[in-house]
Amino acid sequence: MVPQPFNAILDEPLASVAFTRIRVPARGWLFHAGQPRPGLYYVNAGYFRTSVGSDDGRERITAFPMRGDWLGLESIGSACHVSDTVALDASEVWHLPASAMQDHAVASAIAACCSQHLRDQHAWALAIGSLCAERRVMTFLNDQAARHAQLGCSATRFKLRMTRAEMGNFLALQIETVTRALAKLQGCGLIRLDRRDVTLLSTPTATAIDTPLRQRPGVHDRRAWQAFRSRTTAAAQSRTDVRM
Repeated sequence: MVPQPFNAILDEPLASVAFTRIRVPARGWLFHAGQPRPGLYYVNAGYFRTSVGSDDGRERITAFPMRGDWLGLESIGSACHVSDTVALDASEVWHLPASAMQDHAVASAIAACCSQHLRDQHAWALAIGSLCAERRVMTFLNDQAARHAQLGCSATRFKLRMTRAEMGNFLALQIETVTRALAKLQGCGLIRLDRRDVTLLSTPTATAIDTPLRQRPGVHDRRAWQAFRSRTTAAAQSRTDVRM
């Protein structure tokens, strides 16, 4: 892999830096926590999942970076990576060695990326801590749509690269809760779901999300309606008899 400049995509001063192109297969690891010489990686193509783990084996997914995002920002200043990153799709990244950040202009540009990364993390922490399951899932889908739109793709149709379990881990929800939330959003007419293909149908409202789904008309509904009609007719007849 020969270092080469990528002037056409990155803005100055990063456009003049020599990167190394690295291709990662689907479900392949880019780096592990504890791996030395971290550096940074710019996502040129594909989709990733970053996560952190605990000593007792627990794992929390922290982000789903895609084209235009940076990987490894949380490891700046450390001798090794502090998180795990795996590609969810066939991907390509450009490696920026840690030594390149000794340049003041490059370091300033990376600092701006770190600030945006922190703001995104704060926004998701607020969403996860204050929203119900359906709103968390809908917020996540809207964010995915907005990010795809920024890349020139459809703003309403996209494919989820992660599994339901991975989505739930990121949103602090059980996989069953994610499945129910998606079913409710589809039943409310807010989304159309075909396996991992998602289409946003309308702008979510509090009423649409918070109102329980109505049962489809069936035998039970017809019997309930007939019982109601019978009670109403009997009550009307009783009032007529009293007046007479």
